[in-house]
Amino acid sequence: MIAASDRLPLGDVVSHWSAAALWRLPLVGQWPDRVHVTSPVLSHRKSTTTLVRYRRPITDPAERVDDISLTSLAETVIDVARVGTFLQAVAMGDAALWREQHPRDANGLLGVTRAQLDRVLQFSGEHRGLARARRVLGFIDGRANRPGESLARVTMAELGVPAPVLQHPIVLPDGTRYDLDFYFPEFDVGLEFDGRAKYLDPAFRGGRTAEQVVYDEKVREDHVRSALRGFGRCDWRVAGSTALLGAVLRRIGVRW
Repeated sequence: MIAASDRLPLGDVVSHWSAAALWRLPLVGQWPDRVHVTSPVLSHRKSTTTLVRYRRPITDPAERVDDISLTSLAETVIDVARVGTFLQAVAMGDAALWREQHPRDANGLLGVTRAQLDRVLQFSGEHRGLARARRVLGFIDGRANRPGESLARVTMAELGVPAPVLQHPIVLPDGTRYDLDFYFPEFDVGLEFDGRAKYLDPAFRGGRTAEQVVYDEKVREDHVRSALRGFGRCDWRVAGSTALLGAVLRRIGVRW
């Protein structure tokens, strides 16, 4: 992107997945191998072997990240919602909303409000993918703070599972509080997304060893199980499979 941006004509800005990478948004899937840019409507420049070009006016003023001119964070999310998969757009939208709602935990990463996303969609003047983007905006939730949780939510929607409450607090008699990734109040059942990074990535371990994280999670799980009728976990493989996730949900007591 740095190399491509140095050669972009005046008026072109990095956009879509390329802008998402610069904004440090998560992607479920593989990053594209071509740089995505948006050119003015009247531009006659076309896509090349290294560039994917879209022609339309941008709604927000262009911003700069890593000294590269790109679409705003809100416009980037909407662009991916228009042309990307539902899952990709939900993961990015969830993350962008979460950052805005949890600035202290976002490590300086910029977030957006739902109002900013709604405004970009309303005033963009672009009709391509409008229904897709509206569906994404109706589904994203700033309480889902990891792409694995977004993946599980999308799979649950495909299954037709009753929508769970996100980050539901459980307070034990001694005052200890745990927040469940997913809680199904109709069944008093909880589900956690459990990726490998929690145990292997030092950024998620808070100075603890992997062994200590495993032990702490076991203690936490024992406490959570004592407060619920049913409890389960899912990883990336399970969260992305309707068959596997459906089996886990039925096993712990969710009915639909």
